[in-house]
Amino acid sequence: MGRKLNSLVLATTVAVGMTGTASADVNWRQFEGSTLNAAYFTANYIDAWWRPMAKQFQKETGIKVKMQVLQAGQIRKKQDIMLAGKDSTLDVLMLQMDNRGGKLTAAGHLEDLAPYLSDASLTPADYDYPGDWLGGCINTERVIKGQSHNNIVWSAQAQLLHIRKDLFKKYNVKVPTNMAELEAAAKKLTIDENGDGKPEIYGFLSRGWGRLTTASFASYLFNHGGSWFKTTADGTKVSNVNSKESVDAFEFYGRLIREYAPKSALSNKPPQNAALYAAGKAAMHQELNFWHGLSDNPKKSRIAGKSTVILVPEGPGGSFPNLPTTSIAISKYSEKKKAAWLYIAWMTQKHIMLKGQNAAVPMCRRSAWSDPSYKAPTPGWGSSAKHAADYGIAIAKPQAIAIGQMRDAAGEVMNIAIRNGDRAAIQAAADKAAKFMTALVAKTETGMDFRGVMPSLGKRMKAGIQQEPIAADGLDKLGQ
Repeated sequence: MGRKLNSLVLATTVAVGMTGTASADVNWRQFEGSTLNAAYFTANYIDAWWRPMAKQFQKETGIKVKMQVLQAGQIRKKQDIMLAGKDSTLDVLMLQMDNRGGKLTAAGHLEDLAPYLSDASLTPADYDYPGDWLGGCINTERVIKGQSHNNIVWSAQAQLLHIRKDLFKKYNVKVPTNMAELEAAAKKLTIDENGDGKPEIYGFLSRGWGRLTTASFASYLFNHGGSWFKTTADGTKVSNVNSKESVDAFEFYGRLIREYAPKSALSNKPPQNAALYAAGKAAMHQELNFWHGLSDNPKKSRIAGKSTVILVPEGPGGSFPNLPTTSIAISKYSEKKKAAWLYIAWMTQKHIMLKGQNAAVPMCRRSAWSDPSYKAPTPGWGSSAKHAADYGIAIAKPQAIAIGQMRDAAGEVMNIAIRNGDRAAIQAAADKAAKFMTALVAKTETGMDFRGVMPSLGKRMKAGIQQEPIAADGLDKLGQ
């Protein structure tokens, strides 16, 4: 993402600071009796933060929020249908700008939030946007040049590596900081405990089917020196999934899934993999860091207190934490836009987001990380999450208008990498996908300056940072 903030954001911030009144002067009950309809996707943070806060919001404002929560694919389809039909009953939607933000922006489905941000009757003076937002988060809000301010990014969740501290200690395995060490650890920690020839514990667990793999695979792709796209000498955006470095990454990730993960990884969705890890069936789990809340919950997990989170190991191309932030937006067709904004403004206040931070939901506000009351779930989780928010870029999907088709194309390459593994077969699949993706960019993005994430946009990680989350949990001496 570009590092420069849109001038509109800065102007909005000035307006808020100049015209705003004290937070207490915002009449939070001005839309009392209203009901908002929100469409959210399933995630651990829904029960950890969104639902409890909706109850508190209703108590303080008199506004009821009816949440429809479905699996990501289902809720996105529902959002698309309602937005395409200009359904006025959809008020608030959750989305990831690096996924469908470009598509919804180009279609004009999302309300411009700048007027609401600058309205002192709707936004507290101490809201401090974008000043209190982490830079990595802000960089993910806009995906098309000239885009209006149509979303507020709230969560800095990152795709990181969950590891079983107890297993690494028990078998004295080096906690990985590079790709070779990662595969060595996966091999050593694929364990047949009862000698029946079938592992009871698998060394590695991650997404293993089609389009879903792009999010968990992204850091492996970029860390190997690959990328979804590249820019040619004349400025043309073309696919890069068939470069040597990208194919190296497909081959490596495919081997990890094929040789060290359970068969169910080939069809599981993220909640199923998270539950499998929480059941103690894997030593390492590649997934969004908010899922630590499940594995550390003694009522739902067999490994509570035994897991932590570290950065994805560095590769020959460097270290690129995958920061697929989540935003909240208002439907252009809602008839309750001001009430919807009041809900967003309330939910993203400092003290409300701090509650989420303390519920193991990584937030985009800087103050949530520095507040004295905040204590990370584990030292490693806190260290890796903070570094990801600082160094991360939104690389979870091949960013494009035709995002679904792009993800499907990349997912087909991964299917070959996992189920076949032959280098020539992977290369052939990647060549086919690259040709398709490049043609699709030309067809759908002509005349549009769509921001795609290139490795050059990432901030180079300083020496020693890769080791910090490991050392924070006292695991840096293992395997020596």
